[in-house]
Amino acid sequence: MLKTGTQNSYLSVGLALGGGAARCLAQIGVLEVLEQEGIRVGAIAGTSAGSIIAALFASGVVDLQEMKKMATTMKWRDMVKATIPRRGLISSEKIYRFVRNMINDMVFEQSKIPLAVVASNLRNGEKVVLTKGSVAKAVQASCSLPVIFTPTEINGHLLVDGGATSQLPVLTVKETLKAPFVVAVDVNCNAMETARLDNMLQIAIHFVALMARRNALMEKQFANVVIEVDAKGISLIDLHKGRLLIDRGRKAAEQKIDEIKEKIKSSQ
Repeated sequence: MLKTGTQNSYLSVGLALGGGAARCLAQIGVLEVLEQEGIRVGAIAGTSAGSIIAALFASGVVDLQEMKKMATTMKWRDMVKATIPRRGLISSEKIYRFVRNMINDMVFEQSKIPLAVVASNLRNGEKVVLTKGSVAKAVQASCSLPVIFTPTEINGHLLVDGGATSQLPVLTVKETLKAPFVVAVDVNCNAMETARLDNMLQIAIHFVALMARRNALMEKQFANVVIEVDAKGISLIDLHKGRLLIDRGRKAAEQKIDEIKEKIKSSQ
């Protein structure tokens, strides 16, 4: 939407934040540029680690400065806990606790910005869009990479990583959140995942990455603008590169900001 009658027109977009583990910290840089340029996020959806960024931002509880501080101080031990192998090598419970503590155990209905979180049904492989109940529990489900993390049970369904069915949740922003103009943020451009398949961890990550890459390409075509963050030299586990990732997110967004403004205006 475009608010007229002011010197600085107020633009609004729906935002689709894709998965990419540690690389999703780059999305903070994108959000920072949008805010500085006066572009309001009117709706937001996230997949996998992108759902963490989406949830924190949509909550209205955590501002961008606090998110930047989080990005440069968080460790994997804040998010993961080894478990006795049954349904996964790592318990996903700490993801839930981390997000819950950040946003005060918020439910979707309390979110400042309309929010959707994408997960996948482990039993039938279908996409599941979560828009009700605990936001932290939904994020836990969306981040539960099969084999690595334990699945998350919500309403009797076993849910796992959203990247398996919708790595870049453009259609969720359009169809569920009804945003007419969608900006997608892909944090996996120029990524070179490991070719080594020597253990369970590498195999699981590689398999999900293959599925995620394929469905991300399909959904990209439905976005009005795609911001592509350069992931060269940054692996999925490089949490210690938070500052670099935020800088790359800013750079990618700055390169697209004029296109976003022009396309929104021309769509009115």
